[in-house]
Amino acid sequence: MFVLRPLAQRSISLLWAGQVLAATGSEFYMVAVVWIAADFIGSDAGYVSALQSGALLFGSLFGGILTDRWRHSTTMIASDLLRALLLLVLSIAGLLQVMSLPLLVTLAGCIALLTAAFDPSLQATLPTIATDPDVRHATNGLFDATRRMARILGPSMIALVNGFLPKSQFFSVAAATLLLSALGVWLAVARLPSAPRRREFSGTAAVVDGVLGGWRMARGHAAILYGLFTNLMGNIAWAMGILLGMILHLRETSADPLTDYSLMMLAYGVGNVTTNLILSNMKPRRPVVWIVVAKLIFGTGVFLLPLMHDRLWLMAVACFASINGPFENLAMLHLMQTRSEPHRLAQVYRLLMCAIFLGLFLAYFASPSLFAWFGIAPSIMGAGAAVFVSGLIGIGLLAWRRHHPRPAAKAG
Repeated sequence: MFVLRPLAQRSISLLWAGQVLAATGSEFYMVAVVWIAADFIGSDAGYVSALQSGALLFGSLFGGILTDRWRHSTTMIASDLLRALLLLVLSIAGLLQVMSLPLLVTLAGCIALLTAAFDPSLQATLPTIATDPDVRHATNGLFDATRRMARILGPSMIALVNGFLPKSQFFSVAAATLLLSALGVWLAVARLPSAPRRREFSGTAAVVDGVLGGWRMARGHAAILYGLFTNLMGNIAWAMGILLGMILHLRETSADPLTDYSLMMLAYGVGNVTTNLILSNMKPRRPVVWIVVAKLIFGTGVFLLPLMHDRLWLMAVACFASINGPFENLAMLHLMQTRSEPHRLAQVYRLLMCAIFLGLFLAYFASPSLFAWFGIAPSIMGAGAAVFVSGLIGIGLLAWRRHHPRPAAKAG
């Protein structure tokens, strides 16, 4: 299969394996944070997730001021090691029964800041280890699949250990995977030439470029701007509808909420990976169409999730909703890599992260109030409907562009 072809390259296979493990550990981490926060403050646990998203947004906006000056491999290894250390602190606090909400909130915010440093460096590294355009698209598919495979491995492992491994010790699992990720980065790319970066700026100009460089590149590309908008909308629904909303909904309606949630996410992961393997063998020749399809599917799926009271139907709808991810993410990666200058790639990816984490922040910050005013299930359905509308907006933009094509450039 073509999507597996990049794994023949040692640096790609090592880096990819580390990211699969880290993403699986992240599933344990995310469940543990929400579940423990919910034990402390119930449905207001959304505020803890809002703080994490705010930290990710802050790190995405301003992290480049520092990390653009470093080798990307250095940034990734340091981020992994520091996150693992913080997770072990949380694990020890759980063992000693001294876990507190302030400790959880503080360390979760620090972990989020470090994650905001890691992800752009990873994306900027991929073109340097996959230089052939066709192999690069397959590599995009492989690395996009890491989180999707984790949605199979993570929930299935959580379902297996649920009942005998305390939630606080999920942090130990996540810490171990990050240590392995750091080892994978060191073996794969630490000794390779660094990715291109811009060096003509210094002082205040470098600070400004570190914050605004991605926007300066993206503002001239309508397709990228639309993708940023749909990512914001999609992540509002992802957080409010699935990551937080369905946890709280199942806690109220299910006899075995953690198992039901884990199986729902397992089904989501299966759909994610299957779609990813198919689409990784096809270049997105019309990436905006891929993004529109993603939003229509995801909006419909999120709208239906709280209406599914049977476990099998819940899993089926989650699997359907998951089709959206590879469509949108592979289209966005294609747009960024083909329309960005190499030294701007990390900055543009940080701009995408800003859209993602702003959506998460808004969802987590608003969800406790929305859940109180309208109820959990209606709020989830409303978020799904809003995403569906964003897909309809894309259809309108495509129709407008078809009837108002850009004038051809005049010959010089």
